[in-house]
Amino acid sequence: MTTFLYRLHFHGPVHFGLAGIGLEAVETSLSSDSMTSAIINAFSLTEGQEGANDVARALGSEEPPFVLSSLFPFGPDPEKPDQYLEALVRPLSQPPLKETNLLRRLGKNLKRIGYLHPADFIAWSGDSPLGDKELEILLSRSQTLTSGWWQQETRPRVALDRESQNSNIWSQAAIWFALERRNQDGAVVKAGAGLYGLVRFSDQSWKDRLEAAFRVLGDTGLGGERTYGLGLFRFGGFETPGPLWQSVLSGTRTRRVFLSLYYPAEGEKAGLDKVLEAWDFVERRGYVVSGRNTTGIKRKRVRMLVEGSVSSRPLRGALVDVTPDNAQAFGIPHRVYRGGLAFLVPDGEGS
Repeated sequence: MTTFLYRLHFHGPVHFGLAGIGLEAVETSLSSDSMTSAIINAFSLTEGQEGANDVARALGSEEPPFVLSSLFPFGPDPEKPDQYLEALVRPLSQPPLKETNLLRRLGKNLKRIGYLHPADFIAWSGDSPLGDKELEILLSRSQTLTSGWWQQETRPRVALDRESQNSNIWSQAAIWFALERRNQDGAVVKAGAGLYGLVRFSDQSWKDRLEAAFRVLGDTGLGGERTYGLGLFRFGGFETPGPLWQSVLSGTRTRRVFLSLYYPAEGEKAGLDKVLEAWDFVERRGYVVSGRNTTGIKRKRVRMLVEGSVSSRPLRGALVDVTPDNAQAFGIPHRVYRGGLAFLVPDGEGS
């Protein structure tokens, strides 16, 4: 298998909503199930409905040709501002510790961490016990890791009743990622920010098709409020991960961390409790999106394990069919899926 990293450079604001909360709250990441659904819809634009059906069949097979991670933020490295640094989700398991009293003293601060430096992610999910000094450095670095990478704004909006013309004021939040800064000579002074993802190919013949889907998706947008121009981006192409990332992706660590949402395949459900070291779940719900259009029809709800969950062995996961009952009666001519394929690091097989 071969893993690539890719970046999305947003042209303007983005809105990735929180489940069960209105437009006044936003996420700074995008889960893999939403990314997978967006890609399937992009295939319907680049190759027609048969192309969308083709990629859905492939991802639902026993050997998916590629697996997508969730999207996480990247921005300027605090130590080298002209270079990119990627943030990683915090594993839900406890870090290995030299002394148990460290957890009592620093446990609350460790749980408050949102994102980790890749080197700290390796240490947290590794097998070598961490001491007091190492944890202090980890905590200090994580507190300032994403500083200045984005800004959140809340926009006032108004809705008018069609009959009475009465107004209803509400709020919509959005994220602006920092733009790249250059000096008069054109050299990069401070790198820009955005979201990055990982894709693991078992069949690289899909690479060009997937790249075309990403580029079309950049023109149609990701997330909510796309009608108003939110979520448009430039796809940066597929990059070969550097040495630090190779350590994240491979290695001999016994704990494997999910960088995606996960829904167990049929053969994985029995005994799953015996291989999960730490986990949490989220209920995924929302409306059916077909091509460029978001319908008013709700898809079926599904629960998945969240990013940062930890397993002791490799897992595959599954594509989940969430097509509403009587979909054709509602004018939906195709099946609706959410991606629950597992993107684990290390992958246990090399990258």
